[in-house]
Amino acid sequence: MSCEICPIISNPHPEEFRLRLIEGEHWVATLRGNDQTLPGTSFITARRHVESLSSLTPSEQLEFFDIHAQLERAIMQAFGAAVINTSCLMNLAFREEDPEPHVHWHLKPRYAEPIEFAGHTFLDPEFGSYLSGSYPRKIVDNAVLNAIAAEIKASLS
Repeated sequence: MSCEICPIISNPHPEEFRLRLIEGEHWVATLRGNDQTLPGTSFITARRHVESLSSLTPSEQLEFFDIHAQLERAIMQAFGAAVINTSCLMNLAFREEDPEPHVHWHLKPRYAEPIEFAGHTFLDPEFGSYLSGSYPRKIVDNAVLNAIAAEIKASLS
């Protein structure tokens, strides 16, 4: 199997593991470590290798919505996001000759106002518009990632 996601879920690197926000029976919610342009940007990833939304079991579907609701509330409470955009893209897998997509969701908080947090200013320059991907990325260090994760986890309680 050439799925890039399965090894991350089943045997996470310690850095990935520390960014986990919620662990369910069927899903794992993880802060996106390589881009926090929009604080709280996260993934919700299926624990088992499942290649399409239509292949999710009813219990997987229900748990996804529960974890999504928890994470949405926590990010809104922690950072004041106006809305959480959620998408299931899986496009990168199809760049391979024999694609093996793995169902996962991208959560992108959107902010009407700048966010001041951990000594940084976070801007959402395309608020109210589709994220084109052309905005400048904000890559933060581990201390800031840890602070963002801690703030979200505190809001989950």
